[in-house]
Amino acid sequence: MWHLARTRMFAGLVFSMIFACAGWLQAQSRTTPTAEEIVRRMLVKNDERQAALEHYRTDRTYQLEYDGTGGKHHAEMVVRAEYQAPGRKNFTVLSESGSKLLCREVLRRLVDKEEETSEKPDWQRAMFSSDTYTVQLVGHEQLEGMNTWILKVEPKVDSKVAYRGKVWVSMDDFAMVRVMGEPARSPSWMLDSAAFDSWYMRRGDVWVPAKNVSTTHVRIGGEAKVTIDYGKYDVLLTRPIVAADQHGHEGASVQNAGRPLKASLTH
Repeated sequence: MWHLARTRMFAGLVFSMIFACAGWLQAQSRTTPTAEEIVRRMLVKNDERQAALEHYRTDRTYQLEYDGTGGKHHAEMVVRAEYQAPGRKNFTVLSESGSKLLCREVLRRLVDKEEETSEKPDWQRAMFSSDTYTVQLVGHEQLEGMNTWILKVEPKVDSKVAYRGKVWVSMDDFAMVRVMGEPARSPSWMLDSAAFDSWYMRRGDVWVPAKNVSTTHVRIGGEAKVTIDYGKYDVLLTRPIVAADQHGHEGASVQNAGRPLKASLTH
């Protein structure tokens, strides 16, 4: 009799554990958003953060290392970047060193391209949205103490800026933390392959670029590596973030909320 009771007790405990695990898994499936939902919420939050960003100033360092048939070459340029809402960027070259040819033909062109792109409306959505990319949730990872979702992205449309790769999105505030990939098509017949790895960092309530490393292999032999360190953002001005569904009700009060927040920031 006691043996039978003990067997039933054990079976009940096993059933309870299985039932609890099943309930936990169901809860997890309910709380984990789909890839499309992550992208949608990320774009909404990005718009909110962009609207809150008023001004920043930072000194960036552009470095190019080339190792090929002509030997090793180095170029470096320090550029002061200033952003002023609602999307204007100004760049001032502070110093250049190394190969003058690489500074002029590569690094300065990078700066000019970013300045040109910043003037185009909605360019961030064109770079990454559910309209332009197919997204798939492939896992999660902790980056520098931050929990993130990992999205695999493939372009829906063919363009010069389209890429395929992975995007890490913060579980905390749906911000893009890291993007790693390669161009969907080679920008030139001279290039054998290319890849990039971009990181972003949180400063207060907004996110700003932190570092980008781009590596290119040339068909005739050689490798070029461009590293952009976006600096410390010594000056950064923001307004309080207003949720998208509150803009219609609170927009006027935010505009008159007083002086913008000012922070002295270090990396």
